[in-house]
Formats: sequence, C-alpha cells, structure tokens
Amino acid sequence: MPSAGSRRLRALAFTSLGHFSNDFTTLLFSVLIIYYNKEFGLSLALLGAVAIAYNIISGFLSTPVGRLADRTMMHRTLMAAGIAVLGVSMILFAVSFASGTYVIPAMIAAVILLGIGEAFYHPLGAAVLNRIYSGRSASALGINGSFGSVGRSLLPIVLIPLILSIGEFYALLILGAYAILAGAAIFLGLGFLKDGEVRMADTVRKAANNKQAIKRYRPALAVLVAMVFVRAMFLLGTTTYISEYLLIQSGSEIIVGYVLTISFITAIIGQPVFGKLTDMYGGKVTIGITTVFSALLFFLFMLSGSNMVLITLFYAVFIFLSFTGFPVLLGYVNQIVPRDITTTAHGMVWGIGNTIGGAAGIAVMSLLLFLGLSLADTMWAMLVFAVASIFFLPFIPGRRRSVAQ
Repeated sequence: MPSAGSRRLRALAFTSLGHFSNDFTTLLFSVLIIYYNKEFGLSLALLGAVAIAYNIISGFLSTPVGRLADRTMMHRTLMAAGIAVLGVSMILFAVSFASGTYVIPAMIAAVILLGIGEAFYHPLGAAVLNRIYSGRSASALGINGSFGSVGRSLLPIVLIPLILSIGEFYALLILGAYAILAGAAIFLGLGFLKDGEVRMADTVRKAANNKQAIKRYRPALAVLVAMVFVRAMFLLGTTTYISEYLLIQSGSEIIVGYVLTISFITAIIGQPVFGKLTDMYGGKVTIGITTVFSALLFFLFMLSGSNMVLITLFYAVFIFLSFTGFPVLLGYVNQIVPRDITTTAHGMVWGIGNTIGGAAGIAVMSLLLFLGLSLADTMWAMLVFAVASIFFLPFIPGRRRSVAQ
C-alpha cells in the first residue's frame, strides 16, 4: 500500500492527466467546423445545432455517471473509460473526413461519443481528489484545473498544424490514439484506489442511503445549479462567439489569436489561485468574488470599443476570474455535501448547471443573431444573465460542513 503522500501525488498526477486529456477536446468540434464547412459545404446552422446537441448529451449524462460512481466506487474505471471514449470519438471524426458519402453519419456518431465521453471527467476527477485530499481538496482541484486549461489552450495549436501537414484523417487518428493510451495510463496509475470491490448488497444499501442524502441536500443544490446554469449561459454563450467579435473590433485574425492566447493563459494561473482561496475562505466567498467581478470585467470589456489594449487587458482579467469553475464550484460542493454523494452532486452542478446552461446560452445567442441583432448588441444582451446570476448568491448556503460528514 503506497504512503499517504504517494497516494496524493499519484491521484493529483493521473487526475490531472485526465483533466488535460478531457479538456483537450473542448474546442475540438469548434475547430473541425471550419473544415466541415470548407470541404463538405455543411451549413453553419447544422453544425451549430450539432454543437448544442453534444453539450446537452454531456450535461444530462454527468449526473447518472456521478450517481453510478457514488454507488459502485468505480471512479478509476469510469474515468479511464470516459477518456477512452473520447479517443474513439476522434477516430470516428477521422472516418468522417475519409469519405464525403459518410461524412454526416460518421460525424453524428462521433459527436454522440464526444458528448458521452465529456460527461465523465469533471464529477469523477473532483470526487477522487476530495476522497484523497479531504479538507484541502479545493487547492488540489485548482492545480488539477490548470492542467485542463493547458489542454484547452493547446488543442488549436496542435490540431491545426497537424491537419495542414498530414490531413484531417491522420491528424485525428493520432489524437484518438493518444486519448485511448491516456485512458489506459489513468486506469493503471490510479490502481491504488482499488475500485470495484463493493459487494452487491453494499451497492444496494449505498444506493438507498445516497438517495436519502441527495433528497436532504436537494434544496441547496437546486439553488446552486440554477445559479451556475444562468452564469454558464452568459459565459459559454459569449465565449463561443468571442473570436468573431474580436475580429470585428480588430480587423485582424493575427490580433484575435494574440488576444485569445494571452487571455486564456491567465486561466492556468487563476484555477490554483481561486482553488486555494476556496480552501481558505470557503466556496461561497470565492463564488461571489468570481461571479460579481466577472460581470464587471465583461462590462468594461464591452465599453472598450476597438481599443485592443483595453480589450486584451479586461478580457484577460475576465478569463482569470471566470474560468475557475472546476476548483471553485466543485470545491464548494465538497464543502457542503457529505462525501458519499459528492460525485452525484458534482454531476448535477457541472452537467446540468454548467454544461446544459452553456448550451442554452449558445442557443439564446444564436436566436438573437437570427432575429437580426448585431453581434455587439447580442453580447450586451448576454450581460443580463451575468447580472442575474449575482442575485442567487444570498441563497446558496455559506456554512462549511465537515468533509467527513
């Protein structure tokens, strides 16, 4: 049996590999949209609907995955399986580019698996770190989350050059093979967790106990999920269209690339910073800080007009504050619910709140643009959701509960 220090190090290392590999796919379909439109003439409306669909699949599956993990304690196996499913998804995306005849069915199959695969990591990774780090889990979540930010940032600068050099088919095959190997590495690296050793009688008992516990904490979780849902509508809706907005303001694709790179790098720093603050001062405080000041920074960003220096400054600080959901939200969940139901609660907050909320935000922005609003006016309109999320803050619980409860 490895020592406590070794267990913590291995848990952090291999869950971080999982977060990196999972978030590496976050912008995958957004990048592939360029090539589906250019090479096969698929409409942006169709591709936008597909993007919303896989977010909905991921969001609705996160809670059942969390519930299954809480009942069976098979966090290691489920996490590895989720990453491997993402690998299979990328291989199917590769197949979709091999023949124009099968592009749509292969793409749809790939998107379904992408949504399924992305449902696994966030509730499972947060639960494993809560299980190993106990009261200091938010700090570990922050470090872990920074690896997710690195993965999200790297995908475009890895995939696009690969496509330009060897084509979509082989580029996506390489990434798919990587994800499957990463899943195997996670399964082996987290072997000390010894999941799957729960007897059937224990599984039935845990299911009944967890059902009662979820019922007890449902009011607090419902308020939190509602707040996260509204906040995610604003955050993911505006993020989806930010490249086009920056292009309108700057008139240069190169400048857009610089602004986005500089801005999203700040999330790598922001996640451990706010994870530590969550441990020190409690999740309600850090949720309040990030929610209120995110709205303020986006307001200043929109006021910047075409001043690219101010745009870069305000958007970078906005990303620093906003892309902290993993350590702040899930660290807060670890503080307010018993450990036996944390994975289920993570799935509710991340899946329904963050992922489904984000899909709803994309849909609202798409509708407003369809109705004829300019992109700038639509961005201003989405700020309403950022402000609305602030009004939920007084209603989320502030008392920290023992993680051993």
